[in-house]
Amino acid sequence: MIIPAYNEGKYIGRTLESVRKAIESYNAPHEVEIIVVDNCSSDDTVSVARRYGAKVVTERERRIATVRNKGAKESKGEIIGFLDADSSVTPNILNSIDGAMSSGLYIGGGTDIKIDRASLGIYCTYLVTTIPARILLGIAGGLIFTARAAFEAIGGFDESLYCAEDSKFVLALKKYGKLQGKRFKVLTEDSVITSSRAFDKFGDWYYFKNLPRFIFRMDRMFRDRRFSETFWYYDAR
Repeated sequence: MIIPAYNEGKYIGRTLESVRKAIESYNAPHEVEIIVVDNCSSDDTVSVARRYGAKVVTERERRIATVRNKGAKESKGEIIGFLDADSSVTPNILNSIDGAMSSGLYIGGGTDIKIDRASLGIYCTYLVTTIPARILLGIAGGLIFTARAAFEAIGGFDESLYCAEDSKFVLALKKYGKLQGKRFKVLTEDSVITSSRAFDKFGDWYYFKNLPRFIFRMDRMFRDRRFSETFWYYDAR
């Protein structure tokens, strides 16, 4: 399990506690490694991660795709998964991933995502982003997982992007899977519960109202360091 982290001291303990419970429920717990890729945090992210037994590595480049790729490089398993540091998982999720990958039917997959609080603005944002991705594209994020061989075949996460690298990765993974005669699996029996901190910071209607601007300028925005720093690299996380 690879967890990128920048100033995640407030959340990462909860995340790692949920991963610990998932490992305890997994049928081969000794095979699971937890790698926290610290992106030069200035808070207690590293000490909390080590307290939970995670292996901590450092990536100085402030680019989330680079951070994720660093974690993959440092990992040893044949199946790799990527989880955000403010997201907790359901207890059986590792068994569900194992079942999907061992079936030989899937190139990898993602999970349902739930927000830890509800509001009309959050629901409307979910309605026009996550649901279309599921229905129209057949993809999901949450905890993204795949085999190491597939990860390497598609070149990992695109380091020309400062954000939305996960969306591009799952689309590339699905496309590669089609060539291999395999599908992209969306786990629905297990899920990821993520924090609402972005909505807390910018407002529950911010993303919904600005979605047209993001869509029409996304290529330039997603390659703009300043844009990513607004949403990821701010100190009060």
